[in-house]
Amino acid sequence: MSTTQPLYATVADSLRRDIHSELLHGPLPSEAELQKRFGVSRSVVRQALATLEAEGLVQKARGKGSFVLPVNRIRRIVQSLNGLGLQVEETGATVQTEILAWGVVPYEEAPPAWGGEALHLQRLRSGYGYPLALIETWLPPVLVGQLPREVLENASLHELMKTRAHINLLRSLRNVYAVPAADPMAGLLGVSPGAPLLLLSGTTYDEHDEAVEIFSTWHRGDRVMFQLERFNGKVAG
Repeated sequence: MSTTQPLYATVADSLRRDIHSELLHGPLPSEAELQKRFGVSRSVVRQALATLEAEGLVQKARGKGSFVLPVNRIRRIVQSLNGLGLQVEETGATVQTEILAWGVVPYEEAPPAWGGEALHLQRLRSGYGYPLALIETWLPPVLVGQLPREVLENASLHELMKTRAHINLLRSLRNVYAVPAADPMAGLLGVSPGAPLLLLSGTTYDEHDEAVEIFSTWHRGDRVMFQLERFNGKVAG
């Protein structure tokens, strides 16, 4: 057992990993079986189960023990220019966007046309009642007037770029990584430190092939899955 965190958190972490990897499903082992497996007291097991219940991973049924709840994972089509918010809304769900940071900042990785600065956004995207993704975005600083903080709440950034700044997005180069959640990001996303995240990062270009967005989006691995669509490359005709 790890000594760097409470015993119940270590037990919860182990069970959470088994649930996410689908090694555990349906009824969980009894409290007595979990005590024996982890070598802990019943109170520790109950604290661990209470943690998982608060996260919506398990449910306790009186007289029947605890059961793993089915996880409704959101499918994000990675090659689509539509952001996570629009894709979630297409399923009929309501999306909430909280603006955590907004402002022009020095940015060493800015394209030359940006003049060494960027309009930086940090947004927390939620749906189905829980956090889904944390988004860091850097935009040309000239957009600060067209994209004030108040219009970004619960809105699609790409739609606002099109309607308010008259920017037509053409293409995006993207990279996908599997990364562990670190503080304070883990707290914002409602997961434990070290929990698996899917990181999607890249640069979006407009119709003039100018970079108009640089982004990194960390998705909860237990709530979002990436979907890819391939074609055989044949040209009709």
